Amino acid sequence: MPTRYADPPMEQMLRRLPARHREVLVATYFRGRTTTEAAHVLGLPPKAVKARLYEAMRELSDMRFC
Repeated sequence: MPTRYADPPMEQMLRRLPARHREVLVATYFRGRTTTEAAHVLGLPPKAVKARLYEAMRELSDMRFC
């Protein structure tokens, strides 16, 4: 979990995400990788990373800060 990268409310929201969504957010946003780079690191097709990233962002936007 990226505790040194996210503020506490955001970290709580990240913890509520499914692991598959959290891992792409960490691999791209918090690690500064492109979706292609993240796909290589995660062993996924780039389209899968893009889809999961989209789903993760939608899920986060629906959440409320705790």
